[in-house]
Amino acid sequence: MPSTTGSTTLPLGVVCTDAIEQLDSFVPSSIETERRRSDRRSQRQDAGNLSHRARARVAIKSAPSGYWQIVLTSIPLLLSDALSICVAALLAAFSVGELADVTLHNGMWIQLICLVGCQVIFATIFGLYPATGLSPVMELRQAVSATASAFGTVVFLNLSLATLNAGEVLVALVGFMVSVVALPIARLSVRQICAKQPWWGERAVIIGAGSQGRALYRFYERATQRGLRPVGIIDLSAAPLPNRGSETDLPHLGSIRRLEWLRRRYHLRWAIVAPGGCEPIDMSEVMSRAANLPNLLILPSQLLLPSLWASTRECGGVMGVHLRDHLQSPLGRVIKRSHDVVLATLALIGLSPLFLVIAVWIKWNSPGRVFYGHPRVGKDGEMFRVWKFRSMVMNADAVLESHLQSDPELRRQWTEDQKLRKDPRIIPGIGNFIRKTSLDELPQLWNVLVGEMSLVGPRPIVQDEIAKYRESYPLYQRVRPGITGLWQVSGRNDTSYSQRVRLDSYYVCNWSIWLDIYILIRTVRTMIFREGAY
Repeated sequence: MPSTTGSTTLPLGVVCTDAIEQLDSFVPSSIETERRRSDRRSQRQDAGNLSHRARARVAIKSAPSGYWQIVLTSIPLLLSDALSICVAALLAAFSVGELADVTLHNGMWIQLICLVGCQVIFATIFGLYPATGLSPVMELRQAVSATASAFGTVVFLNLSLATLNAGEVLVALVGFMVSVVALPIARLSVRQICAKQPWWGERAVIIGAGSQGRALYRFYERATQRGLRPVGIIDLSAAPLPNRGSETDLPHLGSIRRLEWLRRRYHLRWAIVAPGGCEPIDMSEVMSRAANLPNLLILPSQLLLPSLWASTRECGGVMGVHLRDHLQSPLGRVIKRSHDVVLATLALIGLSPLFLVIAVWIKWNSPGRVFYGHPRVGKDGEMFRVWKFRSMVMNADAVLESHLQSDPELRRQWTEDQKLRKDPRIIPGIGNFIRKTSLDELPQLWNVLVGEMSLVGPRPIVQDEIAKYRESYPLYQRVRPGITGLWQVSGRNDTSYSQRVRLDSYYVCNWSIWLDIYILIRTVRTMIFREGAY
């Protein structure tokens, strides 16, 4: 996601040359001896500089050591996967047996055991136990890949060692389709439940007390379900910066000289290097002192690039970052458009009774047209008419202008976010309901079908909002606007407009079909719990 360093905001895709460091893998023995002596002096000094509040934050509940935490974190996920596969396979077997009148032999139980075993093996190979710090989108992709591999292996073994009848093939197909939905939802639920437990996840330390390090600490402190549990922040500099503990209420643990002591004290398995601000950085020092940590994650100092699908490449002995723009891939565009057409067609057919109910309800409460069309900016800056169920009174513009002139607070809200918490234009009853549940957006399925919109993308904007996107507007123009998007599932109206722009930019830079699927799943939850809607 776009970020800022200091007071300077860099456009997406810009790399500061200060992020490229010369690394030295070895430290001469004489320097190492002197450094150890300096470390002991620095540790005593750092311990005296820790504030009382920081000491209280550093105190951690009694929890198992690092290796046991990995085991305890993996067990609930493993059991969740096994249960999801069993339920999906049994549901598929019984439904196919009843509806298709297919006889299933007793060997199905042996195949079920093999299927669960394959799932656990492939999930381990794909890094899903414990999947510490893994993005939900990446976890979704890995889980679906592991499930497909497990079902594919069982089917292949059956074809090689026995004969499959049509019923068994149908069971495998239905079981897989149920699994790819049930398994990620079960894993998400397990993470939400277990995240509150002290044994969940792996402990980490943030190396870097600048703005990026502090933001990263707060993020993982909130997102405990991801499994990275930060114990505190240490300075990148060899000596702690003066008065660091008084700048923030976050637990500062001193300088990087204390890293080895902290590793033993808190059973650390992760360190995240987050340079930023005015702190000096010596990557050879960082690499040397973090040598005993199993996992070291290094963030660039001013690197504002796609983060989900980046990978490292060796370039003449130097690490390079390979960035793939899936939106420029012809196959990627075909997949996204096919995905939109198929799902929009099925949704229009399946939801037609709901369309009728909402239309009658609107007519009953507010005479006038059922649908409302408004010009919006689409892909490549082309204008189109976006369709909604009418949730406002017929003379909505006049009502709005009247209230904005009489209420300065409403005018301020409208000027900042183009939204009102208590909108006087909304039809009582039905209007609030379809807006909070996002049902008013359903007619946009037609926009998707005709190619003006996508199921997932930035929400369509009006021309007056172009100025608010500033340098991010070219990113907005690259994709079709969406019925739902990252902003919709990340707080929606509870976020500021600048946050909305950053979320839209993040989506465009990190697009893949997996990100679309993740957002669609999150949209269902957002609609059910009415998160961020008013």
